[in-house]
Amino acid sequence: MKKLLLIISVLLISCAGKQDTNTIEFWQFWSDPKAKPVIESAVSQFESENPGWKVNITDLTWSDGHQKIVVAFGAGNPPDLLELGSDWIAEFAAGNALSQISYDTSKYFLAEPGIFENNIYAKPWFLASRIFYFNKSLLDSANVGLPDDWDELLDACNTIDALGDDIAGFGANSAEPHRLYKKFLPFVWSCGGSIINNGKINLNTPEILKALEYYGKLTKCGQVETQRHLEDAFYEGRIGFLISGGWLYKRLKTITPSFEYQLAPMLGCHMGEVGWSFAGGEYLVMPQKSDKKQAARKLMNIVTLYENTKALCDSVGFGYPSQKDNLLDETAEEASVFHKQLIHSKSTPVHPRWVYIESIIEEMVEQVTLGRMAPDTAIENAQAKIEQALGN
Repeated sequence: MKKLLLIISVLLISCAGKQDTNTIEFWQFWSDPKAKPVIESAVSQFESENPGWKVNITDLTWSDGHQKIVVAFGAGNPPDLLELGSDWIAEFAAGNALSQISYDTSKYFLAEPGIFENNIYAKPWFLASRIFYFNKSLLDSANVGLPDDWDELLDACNTIDALGDDIAGFGANSAEPHRLYKKFLPFVWSCGGSIINNGKINLNTPEILKALEYYGKLTKCGQVETQRHLEDAFYEGRIGFLISGGWLYKRLKTITPSFEYQLAPMLGCHMGEVGWSFAGGEYLVMPQKSDKKQAARKLMNIVTLYENTKALCDSVGFGYPSQKDNLLDETAEEASVFHKQLIHSKSTPVHPRWVYIESIIEEMVEQVTLGRMAPDTAIENAQAKIEQALGN
């Protein structure tokens, strides 16, 4: 009897091992009730086309997902396919944690965040940018027109801010992690600046000083709050200008607000100049330690198919697939503002320590918006912290 039980146990362990061998661990961040079925549908497509293979989906959250991924890599037990934000890829690529992949990057928009030291580690999946939302009714009440450059925007914000104590000209982000820098960098880019100069992080430039001084002026005639509170205030008609993404447009279309609003691209520093915005994205990578790379790559390719990504975008109400040909075919009038802005957008600098650098930049901006430091002093302090963090 004991011998029979031993044989059964061995068989069960063997079967369990065999099942695990044909199971792909897929970690991703789409837990939205409307988005999750789309992810599951793409996974089912893979399982149907690859009999015997199963996919185990694990949902991560943006609040602690990065830490869980770091722990998994540190323990040598990462998943087989993993979703990363565009600003996290270089961090893990630099640590030799990701497998190199190959695809025609010229056919994809914003492939650059997935490339580190001339090697490709990630495939773009879902892309989204930020635009300006104008409260047209407040502009009319203030008797000002739509601004065409930074000076006109600041004048309009000041005029709207003077309409009443419960009205703010500009919606400025507080120092929420991973958010504030996405609202500040567009001003740096729109006046010709860059965070990385000659291969090094350098904040001591005239363009960054100009952008920080200007952003500080905007916040003085605005409301400094979390993104969620700012979007609530805009929906209630209490903010004149706000930078936000397609999710806000979805909300405004679902339940029409009591005022007239307008979508517009980011403004250039001077009239006639192109305004640049921040573009974020979700990318898929394969950890180096996975022993199921061939199957994981097939899953990656299916998940990132245009039709599957388009279904994901439709389910959440914003965003674009990363394929250039389909992006350039966008014709809807309202959506054209988003897709034209996406074409004039940049992602975060490709740097292995960016997650830590961004927190220093956000602290720098916060010191200015709260009036605790002058812009030039805040920049000097931030640069010193960055150099200390990077060991320069």
